[in-house]
Amino acid sequence: MRRDGLDLRYLVKNMIRLWGRSPIQTLWGTRKLQVGLIRSGLARRWSFKKENLLVPMGIGISPTFRCNLSCRGCYARFHPKDDEMPFPVIQRVIRSAVNEGVFLFVVTGGEPYLRPEMMKLYEEYCSTLFWTVTNGTLIDETLARRIARCGNVFPVVSIEGGERETDRRRGEGVYRKVTGCMELLHAAGVHFGFSSVLTADTIDLLGSRDFVSSMVDRGCTLGVFNEFIPLSPDDKDDLPGEQQKKQFRERLSELRKRERIILIHLPYDEYDEDGRCMAVAGGGLHINALGWVEPCPFAHYARENVKDLSFREVLESPFLEAIRAHPTVLQHGEVGCSLVNNRATFEKIAMSGGAKSTNMNPNCSLGGSIVRGDF
Repeated sequence: MRRDGLDLRYLVKNMIRLWGRSPIQTLWGTRKLQVGLIRSGLARRWSFKKENLLVPMGIGISPTFRCNLSCRGCYARFHPKDDEMPFPVIQRVIRSAVNEGVFLFVVTGGEPYLRPEMMKLYEEYCSTLFWTVTNGTLIDETLARRIARCGNVFPVVSIEGGERETDRRRGEGVYRKVTGCMELLHAAGVHFGFSSVLTADTIDLLGSRDFVSSMVDRGCTLGVFNEFIPLSPDDKDDLPGEQQKKQFRERLSELRKRERIILIHLPYDEYDEDGRCMAVAGGGLHINALGWVEPCPFAHYARENVKDLSFREVLESPFLEAIRAHPTVLQHGEVGCSLVNNRATFEKIAMSGGAKSTNMNPNCSLGGSIVRGDF
């Protein structure tokens, strides 16, 4: 499995490099993030050397499952909209994680900007990088300027291709709101990127030079292509074929050479040369809106909850350690996410380790109401 060098540290360093028009401008404009990157690395190395504690460079956190859209295939649609983590709990988690050496928080949901108090955290932890994965419809001119003043918030705006593809998946009129959001962010001087889901209907368009060039022209410095992860047998028709995925990877390799933008293919780029998921193996995790700690946003089992435990106790989770230690559960397969692909093995680890299902989708094939069968 070829990585193309896209490990997390390499990715962050190159993102920062792209944010300046000259080396001096880059160094000065991102000096706080540069210091935070070095400091977090030292903290992680110290924890591993002195305590044999694996601290990830980045984690995912969903402050809410609420969303103002209802997009097809979104895993958050079926989750409860109440009993969210109180803001003081989120503050405690972020503070503890930063102290342990976490540098990057991928803030997702739901729609993260439905928790406006999160901006206070971004402003407080100015040496930490926050990727906010957003549908872009709630960012107005005032918010765009506030994000720009932070300097450490990187919105990743969801778009599915052109107007037809985006509105079909996300709702009528969303494409124009998304492109309008990009214009506001660009005008305010915010560094931002785009995120797209690779389906059978969109993978060819998304992998075209015309689409990627249009995103660069709009001001994007990062593009994230997410393989569609089927969560029920009904989703199987949206999966791209093997030939489509092979051609996409070939085109992506060429686009990386030609375009001034960092392009990521997830979860493909998360696998090492042996086909093992580096994200989970490296200590990555996802804290959902209810506080449950999952190994991945698509792997809906958890043993620990940050409402009751410290972040240090979460890092010492025997459930997460059992996943990392297993010889095959993190191996790449037909479905992009290894834990979804190896769901039977993953469920056995979860059950034997005292983990509970965090899934609320009655048709989901992983966790909770299990729907058997190949897809």
